Amino acid sequence: MRGVTLVECLVVLVLTAICLALALPAWRDAVQAQRVRAASLALEDGLRQARLHALQRGAYVRICPGGEAGACQGAGRWEQGWALLGEAPPGGGAAPLLGVGPALRGVRIEADAVLARGAGFDAAGWPRRRGGALLMGSWRVCPEAGGAGRELVLSAAGRLRAARVDCPRVSRAASAAPAQRWLSALPTSLAVMSTMRIMRS
Repeated sequence: MRGVTLVECLVVLVLTAICLALALPAWRDAVQAQRVRAASLALEDGLRQARLHALQRGAYVRICPGGEAGACQGAGRWEQGWALLGEAPPGGGAAPLLGVGPALRGVRIEADAVLARGAGFDAAGWPRRRGGALLMGSWRVCPEAGGAGRELVLSAAGRLRAARVDCPRVSRAASAAPAQRWLSALPTSLAVMSTMRIMRS
């Protein structure tokens, strides 16, 4: 019974590497799109919860980046999560923590200057600053490597609108994909092994 030669094994490896190199970009794009969509929906849900709490409590409610650890201190980022804070009691004390948003992996969330430190809703559910001024702006949810993202726009009436947006791509020249490295190395290995086989025979 005839066995499989080393050259035949290398040919199969080369073909497998080519298939992987062709399939990986599409798979990576699909994963990125799913992460962006999930992050966008999570942020949208957090904003709706903040507005609902404001309506239910009849008081101002803030949503701020950074998660529970940030607690609206102004140093957090939106992809680290967010915190929902109510108004501090009249007699003093800490503002009640009403909810916490999850940390989001694989995405960057950039808010415009108006919303970088958070948003708030008054007792009637309108987006407002602390002083009562109108509040509107947008968040941009992007994959870490760039590409297709989503923009969440908050109107002065409190409505949220989502739209597709293109995010600038991050250069990956310094770190080539493993499949591409295999693809470039295998033909050389195949040639070396073929030469050694010929020399031995």
